[in-house]
Amino acid sequence: MNIQKMKQNRILMTVLQGFLLLVILSTLFSVCISLLMTGVRADLKDLNEKIASQQITVTEGDEQKAIEGLEALNAATEALEGYNDNSETQRILAVIMYAAFALLFLLKASITRDHWRLNRFRYGFGALLFAACAVIFVFTDSAKAYLPVTLLHVTTLIADHVFSIIRNHKARNLIPRVLSILTLLFVVVCAFSLGGSTALLYLLLLTVPRIFYYIAQIAFSRIKMDVLRKIVRKTYAAEILFGMLMLIIAFSIVLPQLDPGIPSFADALWYCFAIVTTIGFGDFAAATLPGRVISVVLGLYGIIVVALITSIIVNFYNETKDSGEADEPDGTEETETAKH
Repeated sequence: MNIQKMKQNRILMTVLQGFLLLVILSTLFSVCISLLMTGVRADLKDLNEKIASQQITVTEGDEQKAIEGLEALNAATEALEGYNDNSETQRILAVIMYAAFALLFLLKASITRDHWRLNRFRYGFGALLFAACAVIFVFTDSAKAYLPVTLLHVTTLIADHVFSIIRNHKARNLIPRVLSILTLLFVVVCAFSLGGSTALLYLLLLTVPRIFYYIAQIAFSRIKMDVLRKIVRKTYAAEILFGMLMLIIAFSIVLPQLDPGIPSFADALWYCFAIVTTIGFGDFAAATLPGRVISVVLGLYGIIVVALITSIIVNFYNETKDSGEADEPDGTEETETAKH
């Protein structure tokens, strides 16, 4: 009975996490678009001031130019009013987003089964700071909230990386965490030099991969991620895939120089990806002999590498998973829900 209740609770918590992640993802992109519009509004304001200053000098010499300048000024003013109307919507979306962040971290703090004693404090601290971000947007004008919210958001992410470093000192975990912290500190510099809205936009864009990572965790919740990571290390799959990525980039640099049917590096990158994955969209095609030779080489390489890595990882995973389940009593399988 207890095992059945645990399964039901786990399903409920997974559904709640998925719902919160969808709310965060939708509001995050909406807030990013709104912040972009804020930048456009600032540009329109500068244009408004320039037109107003030019009108004074033009009125004396050319009446027609003065009229045109006045019409442009009125149009810019109307556009500014339209963007100002969106500020309240932006604030509401930001409140919903940060409240969902706080609830997500609070949920992680409550359901984590990890025995590390600081883990609950780690997520509880993040939930508290994200809740503070939502409160700031509730009681403060959006323009004044950008800077403090950016600093609180950065503090939350840096603290999360620091907790991860405290828990795992290995170079494989330490190096990416330190690089992430340096990136976040750069966002803080942007907050003071470029403005709070620009820094918050950069920060939210950096947050997008983490949201997709959380969604992937739910999608692969039945897979033992620790086992999969060990298999990737043992089979050198990461190194092989990195080598294939380097080969794709190299061919993408060469192809536009040799084949007119693939005009740019971005098109070549897309073309090489379609070949390696055997998707074959057909929107680009090699027209010259060197381009076709490169396509054949890359296609054969991709088929061999992807097939080998897939089969090796699946076989290793099944063997490790079966042996692990044979040693585990029923109802004890539980993995950490929020590993970074």
